[in-house]
Amino acid sequence: MKFKFSVHPLFVIFLILFLAMGLFDVLLAYILTLFIHEYAHFVVASKRGYSLNKFRLMPHGISLSGQNVLFSYKDEIIIALAGPMINLFISVVFFAVWWIFPEAYVYTSLFVFANLVTGLLNFLPVFPMDGGRILLAILSKNKSRTGAFKIVKIVGICVSFLLVILFFVSTFFYVNYTFLTLGLFCFFTTIFEDKNIIYERAHFLDNKNFSLKKGLVVREIAVTEDTTLYRLVREIRQDSLTNFRVLNKKLTTIGIIEEKQIENLIKVYPATATLKMILS
Repeated sequence: MKFKFSVHPLFVIFLILFLAMGLFDVLLAYILTLFIHEYAHFVVASKRGYSLNKFRLMPHGISLSGQNVLFSYKDEIIIALAGPMINLFISVVFFAVWWIFPEAYVYTSLFVFANLVTGLLNFLPVFPMDGGRILLAILSKNKSRTGAFKIVKIVGICVSFLLVILFFVSTFFYVNYTFLTLGLFCFFTTIFEDKNIIYERAHFLDNKNFSLKKGLVVREIAVTEDTTLYRLVREIRQDSLTNFRVLNKKLTTIGIIEEKQIENLIKVYPATATLKMILS
């Protein structure tokens, strides 16, 4: 598997700001926290059969992703929860440690605070943070991936404006710059993020040109018109090309769907769409 690395512009700005303010220890605590966060995503995703081969340094974390689409909404939610939950778990464990060994607070407070902030921040319904991924998964159940992503993007913008409004309200009492920082952060993350930064099913629509040199088996599977698009994706294999013959109740062929067509279909239809709906 080839890995690709990139850096989000906002991460560079955050990095410069932290170093300029002499907060190297804080930066180190957050980097360690982010690696733990994303490693949790990686482990859970791998166990559920997903390929995460793109690494991108983001202000909120290290984004691990593939291309195109994830089809199991349950899996997507579980993978998204893994990151913030490990951060919160670490925070709780250290809270207990502090209760027993108070002197440990001095040496671990930055690390624990970084985990707590990272865990809570990632629950915001702003893509590509984990809360946004969870919202995307829920919406994708009954909408196309493109349509669901548009809604998630609108939610992200609304959340950012709400945070900025809370900042202005705070100026009448006690100025809270955290609201402003989070608001601007959420806004720019939503605006500049790419909707293709989503998990990819392992072996799903991989580039099979190399395998063609040795020869690929072409499989044809007969399915009923009530079969869902999600079911087709689950039948795709890395070592073969799979075509689907769609039959009606009279066992008459009403259409053929080739593997290469599925990539375009998933952009238009929700995974729960039946082949009858697609072919009509």
